[in-house]
Parts: sequence; structure tokens; C-alpha cells
Amino acid sequence: MRTKNIVVSVLLLSLILLLAACGKGEEKASNTEPAKDKQNSWEKIEKKGKIVVGTEGLYYPVTYFDEKTKELTGFDVEVVREVAKRLNLEVEFKTMEFDGILPSLRSGKIDLAANDFTITKERKEKFDFSIPYKYSYGSAIVREDDHSIKKPEDLKGKKVGGSLTSNYSKYAESQGAEVVAYTGSDAVLPDIINGRVDAMLNDYLVLIQTLKQYNKPGLKLVEEFKFEPNVGAFVMQKNSPELKAKIDQALQELIDDGTVKKLSEKFYGADVSHEVEIEGLK
Repeated sequence: MRTKNIVVSVLLLSLILLLAACGKGEEKASNTEPAKDKQNSWEKIEKKGKIVVGTEGLYYPVTYFDEKTKELTGFDVEVVREVAKRLNLEVEFKTMEFDGILPSLRSGKIDLAANDFTITKERKEKFDFSIPYKYSYGSAIVREDDHSIKKPEDLKGKKVGGSLTSNYSKYAESQGAEVVAYTGSDAVLPDIINGRVDAMLNDYLVLIQTLKQYNKPGLKLVEEFKFEPNVGAFVMQKNSPELKAKIDQALQELIDDGTVKKLSEKFYGADVSHEVEIEGLK
């Protein structure tokens, strides 16, 4: 009986050691597999002759569908197209909710994210960024008769509409506001008017164009409300040196030859391609 127990114990121990070894092998494979089949590697993109770009399609004038042509366009969309031309690539755009763009990039479903992404310390820990191609700052839209929001500190206790993962929503939360989730600014603006939310934060130049497009009374841009200079860039998976080098080179050419300036003036009504000092910016 004792001999039988010893044999059983040895067999169990052998099985445990075997499973542990298999587990280590699986762990090693899972750690190395992404490097072998990296979705955003330049070599793979060049071989396909196509770059897959994630964008929202609901963010005027950055990325949206033209009412007449029904085609996707916007500042970021057209800059991407110009970059692709320089790299002899076709572009496939995949439109999705803003909150899903970076997760799709991280999982390899897209090669590049183009949606007016601001470079932040938090994002840089998880992703690579191209060189900047847009400089601006944050501001706010409120109801026309609302005089309670004039500076960032006034957001405390207010409701702000926007995408939950945007840097503007995170900024609103840091000022004590409650963020109410929305997809697209067209859904937020009516709710500012009817009082469901108090404000929408976004890029100053985007908000100017948003109000022009919405073209309905009851809203205003708070001119004196300025915060956080933002620097916009394209986003790639972490550790993408070859792809980053190619994107950066093409972007720099587009900045140097005035293409980015021309496109920004078309969509924003201003040159956003170079950093400028902004008076009264917090």
C-alpha cells in the first residue's frame, strides 16, 4: 500500500512539472508571437501596399462624411491621404466610435489612428506618435444665456458631454465636472441647449467650425475659456520605429512644402501646422 502511494505521488509530481513546463512554453510563445506578426510593421504594410487607418467619421472638421458626396473627408483624413501618396500606399479607412480607436490599434485591427489625437504622457506610455502636425488649445461651448462658465475652475459640479476616453473629458473630470458619454458632437449640442449637460470641451478651432456647421441659435463659444495647449499627431502601436520613421518623413515634407498649412486653412480657417504663443492660456 505504501509503495502504491509512493508511485502515485511520483506520477502526480511528474504531471505537475510537465504542466508547469508547458505553461512556461505557452507564456514564452505569447510574449514573442506579436513581434513575429506585428500588424503595423512597415515591412508588412509596404508588402500589402495599403495602410489601414482608424477614424471616427463623426468629428467635424477633422473626420466626417461630406453631405453632398457622402465621401469621408476632413483635415486628418486628407493629411493621411497625402502621407499615403508620399509612401506609395493605398488607404483603407475604418470608421468606429472614438473610444474604440486606440483599442483597435493596440489589437492590430488598424495600422494607424487619425482622429485629432493629442500627445499625452499617458498615451505615450502605450503608443508611439508621429511628429506633430497640429497645434491648438482647449475651449468650451455653453448655452448662450449661461454666464457661469468662464474659466476651467467653473466646471466644478457641472455636466460636460463628450467621449469618455478623450483628453478633454479627462480634463473636465480633473476640474470636478461629471462627464456624460456621447458619440459625436451633433448629439451633445442639442442637450446643451435643453439643459441636460452644461458644456462641451474640445479644441478651440474645432469648436468654431462645429458651431458654424450646427448653425442654430442658443449656443456660444466661451472665448476667454482657454486651457492646455494641445499637440496633435497620428498614433501607432508601441515600438514601431520603421513605420514611425516613414510617417514622420512624409509628414515633415508635407509641413515644409505647405500642404498641411493649406489643408488646415481649408478645414479650420487657420494655419495649425506650427506652434504659436496663445495669450491668456492657462
